[in-house]
Amino acid sequence: MFQGHEVDVSIIIVNWNTRDLLRSCLRALVSGIGGVQAQILVVDNGSIDGSPVLVAEEFPWVDLLRNPENVGFSRANNQAYQRVQGRYVLLLNPDTEVGSGSIEKMVQFLDADSQRAGVTAVLRNPDGTMQRYHKRLPRWRYVLFSETILRNLFPCNQWIRAFYMHDEPFQSMTEVEQPPAACLMLRQSILMPPCLFDEQFPIFYNDVDLCRWLYDHGHRLFLLPGAEVMHHGGAGGVHELPDQGIIDSLIGLVRYYRKHEGLLCAGTLWLILTVNSLLVLGGGLGKVLLGRRSLKWWGHELGKRMRLAVGQEAFRYPKDMNPNLISCAVTCRH
Repeated sequence: MFQGHEVDVSIIIVNWNTRDLLRSCLRALVSGIGGVQAQILVVDNGSIDGSPVLVAEEFPWVDLLRNPENVGFSRANNQAYQRVQGRYVLLLNPDTEVGSGSIEKMVQFLDADSQRAGVTAVLRNPDGTMQRYHKRLPRWRYVLFSETILRNLFPCNQWIRAFYMHDEPFQSMTEVEQPPAACLMLRQSILMPPCLFDEQFPIFYNDVDLCRWLYDHGHRLFLLPGAEVMHHGGAGGVHELPDQGIIDSLIGLVRYYRKHEGLLCAGTLWLILTVNSLLVLGGGLGKVLLGRRSLKWWGHELGKRMRLAVGQEAFRYPKDMNPNLISCAVTCRH
């Protein structure tokens, strides 16, 4: 742990009502860090489950930041980013348990080649099976076949397989365009202070936006098969959002396209997703008429699709937050 020596890696964990998972995560870090010097920063986003008390009492070596409200994943990471002291920054979800020595292996991997911008680990389910959260960046052919009804019509098409890298065995070092922020170590020297994430992406697509920025600037990210992390996928607080945040995620996707591909592409994507919603609602109404679904279910679907059409996220920044600060990462990565 960090004891005043040169810090190899600063580990940032953003927590929201995942007390028991957070305890397991922090306990696993002790063996996961191995022989490197680490700084642990936990940002609690207004949890009501006793998470801050847990950290303060059981893990006094953790640098704890407490927010009175949920300020979002991006803002919370940016808060911790102001305090990092390590040569590397590791983004880690509270619903993960790092394998023994895995963080040390990731540090050694980046130390071995200064051209490596970042590294992620193999993510596994609690039963040991591999998770396919490592993806390519969201290009049109991937988006159309993964985010519309085309996915249901052609569930095993080549574009979905390519997007989720299904044919990659990940048995050797593999370049990954979009590794998940559930476990992502980045070289501090290539990042641009004072912000890590663009806060127009409060919950979703902040990590994709960062990966796109790295990709556009010639920085490459890799998966290291020797490093492993158990990941309770979807249990890091997102499950508390309506529909596991599916609509918020699609709104983030449109914003991503607006930022990186321009207004025309973003508008086209919005139109495609809106038409897709109409098709889904039409099919749902047919199920209601056939007695296979309830009218209440259809009303719920209508509400979801309306939120997507008007770009209304379920997540909201607290009203008293300074809007000028929300865009700080926008200015530092343009």
